[in-house]
Amino acid sequence: MQLLTNPAIIGLMVFFGFLALNVPVFVSIGLAGLMAFVVFEIAPLSVVPYVFSGSLDSFPLLATPLFIIAGNLITRTGIAIKLVRLAEMMLGPLPGGLALTVLVTGAVLGSMSGSNIATVAALSFLVGPMVERGYDRGFAVAVVAAGCTFGVVIPPSIGFIIYGVITETSIPKLFAAGVGPGLTMLLILGGYVLFISKKRGYRGADVEERNLATFFDAFKDAFWGLMAPVIILGGIYTGIFTATEAAAVAVVYLFVIDRLVYKQISFAQLPDVIFESGRTIGVIVLLIATSAVYGWVMQTQGLATMLNNFILDISGGNAILILLFFNLVLIVSGAFLEPIAAMYLLVPLFKPTLLAIGFDLVHFGAVLTVNLSMAHLTPPVGVGLFLASQLGKVPFATAARYAIPFVLCEVIVILLVTYVKPISMFLPSLIG
Repeated sequence: MQLLTNPAIIGLMVFFGFLALNVPVFVSIGLAGLMAFVVFEIAPLSVVPYVFSGSLDSFPLLATPLFIIAGNLITRTGIAIKLVRLAEMMLGPLPGGLALTVLVTGAVLGSMSGSNIATVAALSFLVGPMVERGYDRGFAVAVVAAGCTFGVVIPPSIGFIIYGVITETSIPKLFAAGVGPGLTMLLILGGYVLFISKKRGYRGADVEERNLATFFDAFKDAFWGLMAPVIILGGIYTGIFTATEAAAVAVVYLFVIDRLVYKQISFAQLPDVIFESGRTIGVIVLLIATSAVYGWVMQTQGLATMLNNFILDISGGNAILILLFFNLVLIVSGAFLEPIAAMYLLVPLFKPTLLAIGFDLVHFGAVLTVNLSMAHLTPPVGVGLFLASQLGKVPFATAARYAIPFVLCEVIVILLVTYVKPISMFLPSLIG
């Protein structure tokens, strides 16, 4: 009963009530937090602006808007087309070769931008060619949406940066923890695409003559794009620059190679790139700040401690059951919430229990990020799937039906990453 009368719980009910009325997420969560101050008088209102601004006063968090700008640069430079050509040279003749190309290219683009949405925007042009080669349009759209889910798993990742800020965990170690899960996701989703392509007779791509000369020509064309993740991650792990500085390097690098090599973005188009990035950044900043206010309410009202005690009591401290419960909560939350809002809401609640059962926060960062990456595929929100369906000209309900097998594949990945520790923790264990 004490739990039900807690201002944070009542605020949570208010939050979901506003969501049901189709109020924007950042407004809903902001009003939920504000209600605790006004109705329950848990603290003076003057505390709110301090929490609001303090949540954004973080050097590592500065990487987020920079990677968003990098993602928008990628969609306009033509790098995606060059990466697709290279991937087609390697995978094209296989059954479902073009769909496999989408997944592999999505993984590489994700490692360059750290953004799922940028990857969808960059790869959506492949829906038409897939349909021309006999793919169901709904399946083609679902493949593009599934290809975007690598963006928040394979480093560098905006999700890992935000999780690292919330939990005060090493961001380079979190980046390293995303490599194994990202490759596992690529293998399992690729295996499903290969299986279904053989079953439905989706033929391989009609690529140009495949020999060493054409392969090296495609590789040379994509070389400067492929160097982006090498420079970003190489700089971080050799200590040349921090994750935040790496994001700035990514923006400068992509701008320079476009001016010198690709020449796709004119100076007149740069304001549009900044404007589009600014709109996305504004939404994320508001989500972070309003979520931090509600997070402060949860912390001061002891909700995390009460939830920790409750979970430990009903589970008997069994780590397997606790982690299964947390994953279920994340899957359900991801279906309704933006991943960033879900992180700010749930991580402070989960952290005491994770520490109590001795679960590594870096490992849980990988579990959380893989789980919430699936949110881009799961209705009713499913931002990645929604964007892919719009760009691919398929009703959202049709795209959601074709996306179900991909969601099931990602659930398998979540369970593997949760319970098979070396998948995510082998590389971080090598970092001092």
